[in-house]
Amino acid sequence: MKRAGAYKREKRLYLNPKSKTTMGLWLDTSPLIILDETEPPPIKGKQVRELLRRSREGVPQPTDWDNLMRAFLQEVGVKSWSRFAKTAVTCTIEFDGDQFVFRPYRRGGPKDHYAFFPIEDRKMTISSDASDEELGLMLEKAFNACE
Repeated sequence: MKRAGAYKREKRLYLNPKSKTTMGLWLDTSPLIILDETEPPPIKGKQVRELLRRSREGVPQPTDWDNLMRAFLQEVGVKSWSRFAKTAVTCTIEFDGDQFVFRPYRRGGPKDHYAFFPIEDRKMTISSDASDEELGLMLEKAFNACE
């Protein structure tokens, strides 16, 4: 399975591959791709494909989780996770060889440390032979389904 993550915040998209560690945890990995939300759907779809190509399994388990978060926050230009998450929406994209699965998330509040939670009944799928334009449109649709 291949997986990628996508955030939308303040008219920008932050896209990154996800990789599975040797302990079985999925985490955001580099490179982070930053796009303007007005990029046309074919560009967004092409980037989704590239992210999924860079998704890996069997990466070493991180030993410094704080450093991972600091690096992400520096790349997106904010000082804290809560500042970023308060105005962001997110979804994941999975590819299993047969189809792409877009999973919208809802944002938790301060008591949840601004974590995001999948909205299972809003999951969307599209065939593996979808065009870049169709993938880009599905990403936009997934962002619109987020809370």
